[in-house]
Amino acid sequence: MKTLLATLCLAALPLLFGLWVNATAPHPPTRAYVPTRCTRSCALHGCRHATRANSPAYFRLRPLYAATVRGLSAGGRGLYAAVNIGFYLVLMPTLLLGLTYGALRNARLIRQLKKQP
Repeated sequence: MKTLLATLCLAALPLLFGLWVNATAPHPPTRAYVPTRCTRSCALHGCRHATRANSPAYFRLRPLYAATVRGLSAGGRGLYAAVNIGFYLVLMPTLLLGLTYGALRNARLIRQLKKQP
C-alpha cells in the first residue's frame, strides 16, 4: 500500500509542476505569432525566433520532432490528435507508473531480504 501511495505521489509531481507553470505564466497561452516571444505558434509552425546561435538544440532536435509528428500522423491527419492523446497521455504515463511501482516494490523487497539472517 505504501508503494502504491509513493508511486501516486511521484506521478502527481509533474501534474503539479504543470499547474504551477500555467498559473504563474506572465502571458496567457496563444496560437498567434508574437514577434517578441515564443508562443504555441512556434510549436505548430516552426520557431522563427530560433537561430543557430541562440538555440543550437532546436536545430539538432528539429528532425526528431518532425519524425515524431510524422509517426503520430501515420494513421492520417484525422487520427493525429487521438494517437497523440493515446500515446502521450495514456500509454507513456501507464508505462512509467508501472515501472515506478515495480522499482519501489523491488527496493522494498531488497531491503526486507537484507534484514533476513
